[in-house]
Amino acid sequence: MRIHPIYSFFLSFVLLSCSGGLTMSYSSADISTTPDEHVVLAGFAARDKLSDGIHQQLFTHCLVLGDGSRKVCIISNDLMEISPDISDTIRTMIAEKSGLGIDNILMHNIHTHSAPRSGGASNFSGGTNRPWKDRMIPTVVNNAVKAINAKGKPFKLEIGKATTSINGNRCEKEGPVDHDVYVARFLQKGKPVVSIVNLACHPVCMGPGSYLLSSDYPGVNARYLSRAWGGEVFQLTGAAGNMDPAKGPKKVEYAEECGKSLADSLVNIHFSKVPSKGLLRLVNRTVDLPYQIANVTPEAVSAHADSLSEAARTVFPRFADDVMNWKSEILARFEKGPVASKLRYHLHGVDVDGVIFFFSDGEPFCEYQMETRAAFPDRTIFFAGYTNGQNSYLPSEHAYEVRKGYEYEIEQMHVYIKAPYPLSESMPSTYREGVIETIRETIEQE
Repeated sequence: MRIHPIYSFFLSFVLLSCSGGLTMSYSSADISTTPDEHVVLAGFAARDKLSDGIHQQLFTHCLVLGDGSRKVCIISNDLMEISPDISDTIRTMIAEKSGLGIDNILMHNIHTHSAPRSGGASNFSGGTNRPWKDRMIPTVVNNAVKAINAKGKPFKLEIGKATTSINGNRCEKEGPVDHDVYVARFLQKGKPVVSIVNLACHPVCMGPGSYLLSSDYPGVNARYLSRAWGGEVFQLTGAAGNMDPAKGPKKVEYAEECGKSLADSLVNIHFSKVPSKGLLRLVNRTVDLPYQIANVTPEAVSAHADSLSEAARTVFPRFADDVMNWKSEILARFEKGPVASKLRYHLHGVDVDGVIFFFSDGEPFCEYQMETRAAFPDRTIFFAGYTNGQNSYLPSEHAYEVRKGYEYEIEQMHVYIKAPYPLSESMPSTYREGVIETIRETIEQE
């Protein structure tokens, strides 16, 4: 198998087709807080209080597809993010309890900023979020195991496409925007069991002034479509690194407005039936993204930290302290062993009867999603970020060229994700080629 020099080939599973057609099983479970629990919400540093109520319940969704010999498990959680370490722990637990290989388990988070934090001090023993987390993890695990071990049943797949006006570029007023929305509906006995909505837009209608637990606009959209179509509905959030609700973060009323608007754009769309071929393929790859320097050393980290501290007064008051904390943590890693001089990303392609579902960790900018679909114009491609652990924004070439408005994603974000150095402006071409090659490899195995 050919290996392109700019990225490493990690793993490729070929799932053999079955003449009897594909099967599916689906399960969901509530991962909300209890009504009397008050937790630290994720996503907005400006929040200074605990949650004070529930707007929309949070769920974990698990769709398992099989071809008679092997299965692929797709999970979508109504959470902001789960670290790569916690994600690996959850997927390992699912694998051990179900017998399904961990590489066949893909766990996505919709990235709502109104879900409990799953990391940090609030999740330490005695922390406000710890009781919730102690329930959330086994609930996600057990729900997935239930779906994996269930006897799969035949299904029909249909796909549809629409556009929405609820999203816009969050960094640049006239910047790139992807308004396309894709839907996949899985039907049994002629009725929808579950529908997947794929859109590039941060679920942040409820901004830092909101302290309500919520799945934000995706949950509102699902509420309306579930009533209209039947079955359940969940979201795969697309390449939303630079995509926000068009009016920016506000309050709960805006989540209701955007969710209803999105549902209105989808409820009457035309669905095309996907011919049943019994075709299921999974490809897993890695791509190593370059930092701004070729060799990250303790000396380089210290010098970079000093440079950032000098510029801290132009950012925000506590940035200098955040930089020093970042410096201490990265230098401590060097004391334990080598620190990689590239950022490893995981890419996944799933082919379901010719429809492609692509998954990536991190937060790609919307241009990657649009470029990928343009590269395969005869294919329907669902593009999902935030999968198997959250580890970085992925700015586009356009963002590196413009710079103004994208300073956080380009020059500061590494401090908060604890990457040892900022990503290079050559990163976009490396990542894009990795995405294209992953999908091409998936299609070639049909």
